[in-house]
Amino acid sequence: MLAILIQIPLAMLPLLQPPARDCALDALPPQALEERSMADFAAAVDRYAQVQRRLTRELLASDLFEEEGLFEPDALRTAIVAARPLAREGDLFTPVVARVLRERIDVALLDHPHGAGHILMPRFRPVAGDPGPSVNTTFGYFLGYVKWPSLARALPVLPRELEYAVWGTDLVLVDADTDLVIDILRNALPAGARPGATYQ
Repeated sequence: MLAILIQIPLAMLPLLQPPARDCALDALPPQALEERSMADFAAAVDRYAQVQRRLTRELLASDLFEEEGLFEPDALRTAIVAARPLAREGDLFTPVVARVLRERIDVALLDHPHGAGHILMPRFRPVAGDPGPSVNTTFGYFLGYVKWPSLARALPVLPRELEYAVWGTDLVLVDADTDLVIDILRNALPAGARPGATYQ
């Protein structure tokens, strides 16, 4: 694995600052609260995507690439972790965002358990002794994809650099290029929830 030293540009520092507006959001009416919190979440994931794109360009411009012209995922993963040294759970899934997403998920599983289409979501499971996902680490083992349209449609659209994954009852935000855990929403799903099952 290559060790990389990367200077963090000043433009990236806002990504490292935790949000501090949840108290003000709590005073909004329910509809306005949902719209505002989802807008804030969209802005946060877009900021992450911009950082990932910048680091990708820097790596491709360096000598750290394979014969096919693609950088090693480990190099990008190391660069992302270096750019987010203070990353922790709740940076993107803030308390208000978490509340709105849990409500959306509950409604989706209650009213639309099956849904239509073939929307796939990745599911992960730990290897023996693996404590599970944590921010700025990778998943230990990839299980596969499941068709879960109702859940997928309840969640905000993500930029191509990110995807959602299910780990037990947790919803995990993952960097799609490196399998790096960006954030985790604990107990996002009710116990026993699974594709095609009616939640009551």
